[in-house]
Amino acid sequence: MHRKHMEWFEQRAIPSDIAEQMGINSEMRDGELWLSIPYYLDGKLVNRKYRHATRKEHSQDKNGKACLWNADALSLGGEFVITEGEFDALAAMTAGYSRVVSVPCGAPAKRVEDPFTATRYEFMWESEEALKKIDRFVLATDADAPGQALAHDLAAILGPERCCFVRYPEGCKDLNDVLVKLGASAVVRCIEEAQPVPVVGLYRMSDFTDQAELPSMTTGIDCLDENMRIVLGSFTVFSGYSNMGKSTVLNTILASAIARGVNVCIASFETAPKPILRNELARALIGCSFEEFPTHKLRKDAYETLERQVTIISNSMDDDAEIDLEQYLELIRIAVIRDGAKIVVLDPWNELEHKRGRDETETDYIGRAIRTLKRFAKRYNVALWVVAHPTKPMKLKDGTIPVPSLYDISGSANWSNKADYGLIYHRADKTKNEGTLAVVKVRMGFPGQCGVVEVMRDEQTSRIVEYGVEIYRSPA
Repeated sequence: MHRKHMEWFEQRAIPSDIAEQMGINSEMRDGELWLSIPYYLDGKLVNRKYRHATRKEHSQDKNGKACLWNADALSLGGEFVITEGEFDALAAMTAGYSRVVSVPCGAPAKRVEDPFTATRYEFMWESEEALKKIDRFVLATDADAPGQALAHDLAAILGPERCCFVRYPEGCKDLNDVLVKLGASAVVRCIEEAQPVPVVGLYRMSDFTDQAELPSMTTGIDCLDENMRIVLGSFTVFSGYSNMGKSTVLNTILASAIARGVNVCIASFETAPKPILRNELARALIGCSFEEFPTHKLRKDAYETLERQVTIISNSMDDDAEIDLEQYLELIRIAVIRDGAKIVVLDPWNELEHKRGRDETETDYIGRAIRTLKRFAKRYNVALWVVAHPTKPMKLKDGTIPVPSLYDISGSANWSNKADYGLIYHRADKTKNEGTLAVVKVRMGFPGQCGVVEVMRDEQTSRIVEYGVEIYRSPA
């Protein structure tokens, strides 16, 4: 090896004798000095790469075969380091690693669409059988964007389950840089501490952030708060038979949130927005009776509060308008971004226009729809409530109506299985002002617990309260 080339290696902290052991030497080509890097495959010289001694210029043998540098070492099996260039491979060898190969053509500008069929990665198939037998690969490509693209492409070809990424110390861009600046021991640390290639959906405990108790707010029904809370990012299914008073429950919860400055979006398909929904919310917000409301001194203020904080989704303006799931999601997205809604209510589920795929069963559709709604709740950090009616009940022998479950909701058991919270309102005898709120589902990690509380409608405040307990009401 020519003295100039020995100096190159010395500047890179690579002993020239290690390079010479790998067949690297100096050659005179057309009267000029070049560094020659040989490529062998199955013991045969198949290509040589050349680097000019005084200017940054590269070339290779005409019709040379592209393959991994040091490819024959793959027969050793075990764990292999793959680098972006021969000098980085030599840096690993300087640190004591013999199972090292390098790609022959550097890194792409960006990840290729299909690494398996890309022309630039054809060199990988020259060693296909040998690569299949390697237990683990440490991908020590450069720290820049092309190097990361190369690492991702190699992981796709070799299988992410067998690959780890090297992370370099601050200020270092590749293994040779680490060797020069920090020494061989730092190279060893980089390789030994390589991290598994991330796989979407598969994580270690350390990948998750430590979370404190989920932030939540009161439901506005004091006796219910021990069992459930309003949690942003959650999906709640609220059920109960028709004409039982579910709207009063919802209005109590929403009015409590509105009074605390929380903006809400309500899809009101069965209740006219004006005057019914507006007046019911306003009465619950004020805490007054039906009789007191028309002349109540806070009625105007309540209307103004609702105008500021409530967005309504309705098709009442156009009887022919049909809102399907996709349109509903777009409307609540706008309500969240434009109007700051943090609680979103769909009341009821069956009033949406449901469009199933050609070969999609009702169960499959509902499962897909709930997954989509849950993703929305998490992405936009809102509490999303869906009111879903159970199937028509059969009266018991004593004339009462049995308590429904989430599994009684028409269409699918997904209502129970996928809910974060499940809440059921029931009145066994509709002639009596007494009922139960049953929390039948609380996903692990969410505040609350399954349980039943007895409630009634307080006619003086237009709110749902604990059975037999009087609450303060606003003076008229």
